[in-house]
Amino acid sequence: MEIVRVPEATRQQPQITTGEIAFVDYSDRGGPFRNRVLFDRYAISLVQQGQKQIYRAGGNTILRPGHGMLIPQGHSIIAEHSNTNELYHSFIVFFPEKIGHDFIAHQPDRRLKSTAPYLHFEVSDYINDYVQHLRTLIRKQQTLSASMAELKVQELLTALYEKQPDVIAGIFGGPGNNSLKALVEQHLLTPLTLDELAFLANRSLSSFKRDFEKAYQLSPQRYIRQRRLEIAASELVKGRPASELYLDYGYQHLSNFNTAFKRQFGHSPTDWASRNKG
Repeated sequence: MEIVRVPEATRQQPQITTGEIAFVDYSDRGGPFRNRVLFDRYAISLVQQGQKQIYRAGGNTILRPGHGMLIPQGHSIIAEHSNTNELYHSFIVFFPEKIGHDFIAHQPDRRLKSTAPYLHFEVSDYINDYVQHLRTLIRKQQTLSASMAELKVQELLTALYEKQPDVIAGIFGGPGNNSLKALVEQHLLTPLTLDELAFLANRSLSSFKRDFEKAYQLSPQRYIRQRRLEIAASELVKGRPASELYLDYGYQHLSNFNTAFKRQFGHSPTDWASRNKG
C-alpha cells in the first residue's frame, strides 16, 4: 500500500500556495485501491464529487459531496477509493498548526468540552461560496499575500467554529484520545489489517504490538478475537444464527467460528443462544 505525504503529494494539482498555506483544487480518478496518508499540515477537505471511505483513529467515515473533514497535523488516515472509475474531486485547505492554535486562543469561550481528533461535517452554503471563490482565483492564477491567505483560513475556521465550537476547541486546544484500545475498538469489524491499525496509531507494527501488550497485558490479535466473539455472542442472543454471522466476525468457515466460540465461552453458539435468551 502506497504511503502518501500531504500537502507534498498535491504539488502538481491546481492551487494557490503562500508559505505554509495552500488552497488546492484536488482531483483524482477512482478505482479500488487504498492509500496511507500522512498529514504534515492541518487539512480541511471539502468534497465536490465522488466519494472515499476514510479509516481514521477515531472510526470510519464515508466522505461524499457536501461533506467535509478537518484532519489534524501529524495524524494519519487510510483513504479507500470506491470500486468505480468515477472522478473524485475535493477542495483542500492546508495550513500550519500555529494558525489553528492562534485562532482558538482568541475565541471568547474555548473551554475544552470535546477531545474528538477529527471533525466530519456537512458543508454550508457559505462554505460552498467560499470554495467557488477560491477555485475562481486558482483558475485565474491569482496569488495571495501571506496576510490574505491567513485571513482566508481564519474565515473557514470561523464558519466551522460557529457550527461546532466544542469540537474545534478540542482539536486545536486538547490532547485528543491516544488510547490504543479505543483505536482498536473503533475498527473491530472493519477490514483493516494489524499493520494498518499500527499506521493509524502512528507506530511501527512491532511497537504497536509491544505498546498494546504492555498497556493491556494482551496481544492486539487476541484482544480483537475476544472482542469480536463477545459481540457475536450478543448477536446470537438476539436471534441471529451462527451461519449468518461468522463471516462478519473474521472467520472463513463456520466450523472455525464454532470452535473459537466454544473455546472462549464453554458452549457452542447454539447452546449459548438458548441459555441466554430472556
